Amino acid sequence: MPVQESIIEQEVQMIGKQLEARKLDIAKGLLKPGADNAEALQLHTELVQLCADAILSGLETTMPRLTKWGRETGELAVQYGSELDQSLKNTSEVRQAIWAVVELVTIEANHTVQSVFRVGKIIDSLIDHAVYAYSTAYVASFKSTLSHAQEVFLELSVPVVPILDGVAVLPIVGDIDTHRASLLMETALRESTEKRLTHLFIDLSGVTIVDTMVANNIFNIIYSLELLGVKGILAGIRPEVAQTMIHLGIDFSSIQTHSTLKQALAKHIF
Repeated sequence: MPVQESIIEQEVQMIGKQLEARKLDIAKGLLKPGADNAEALQLHTELVQLCADAILSGLETTMPRLTKWGRETGELAVQYGSELDQSLKNTSEVRQAIWAVVELVTIEANHTVQSVFRVGKIIDSLIDHAVYAYSTAYVASFKSTLSHAQEVFLELSVPVVPILDGVAVLPIVGDIDTHRASLLMETALRESTEKRLTHLFIDLSGVTIVDTMVANNIFNIIYSLELLGVKGILAGIRPEVAQTMIHLGIDFSSIQTHSTLKQALAKHIF
C-alpha cells in the first residue's frame, strides 16, 4: 500500500530536526585528535546545519548559502596550505557521518524507506554541490596565490642596485621570456628615473640563453634608457652567449659591452 505523502513529509521533517539537534555531536566526531580544531568544528557544524536546513526548508533556499560556504571554505583552505585531495576526503567523511545519523534516526523511529530516499537525495545533492563550490573556489584561489607569488618573484628577480650616486647595477639571472622582458624594461626605466641615474650597468653573467627576442629586448632597454639620458652598459656576456649572438647575426657594436662587471665599472666609473 503506498505511503501517504503527508507521512513521508512528516518523517522527512523529523529527520531534518534530528540532524539539526545532533549537528554539534556530528561535527565533534569529525575532528582530528591533537589539532587546533576550533575552526574545523565551526565549518563542520555549519555544513551539517546546511544539510538540515535543506531537508527542512528545501534545496533551493539553501543552495545560495551553501555556495557561499563552499567558496569561503575553499579560499580558507588555500590560505592554510591544505591539500585539495585531503580536503575532499574530509567532505566525504562529513557525508558518511551525516548518513550514519540518518540511519540511526530511521531505525529508532522506524521511518519509511520513501522518507529515507527523499532525505538521501537532498543530502547527496547538497554535499555534491558543496564539493563543487569548494573545489572551484580552491582552484581559483590557488591560481591567484600562485600568480601573485610569481609576480613577487619576478619583481625580486630584477633588482636595480645603487652602488654610487647616479650609478646602479641591474643583474639579470635566468631565462628571459616576454613577460619578464616587459618587467625588466619597466623596472629599468622606473628605477632610473626615481634614482636619478646617469649610468645603469646591465649584468648578463647569469643569463645562459640569448635568442633574437632576448637580444631585441636588451636593445630596447638600452635605447629607452638613452632617451632618459641614462647610459646603459652591458657587462658579463658569457663566451657561449657571445657565440650564440654571432651565429644569430646579432650586432652589439653600437652598445658598449664588457666581459665582466668589474671591467665595466673600472672603465666607466673608477
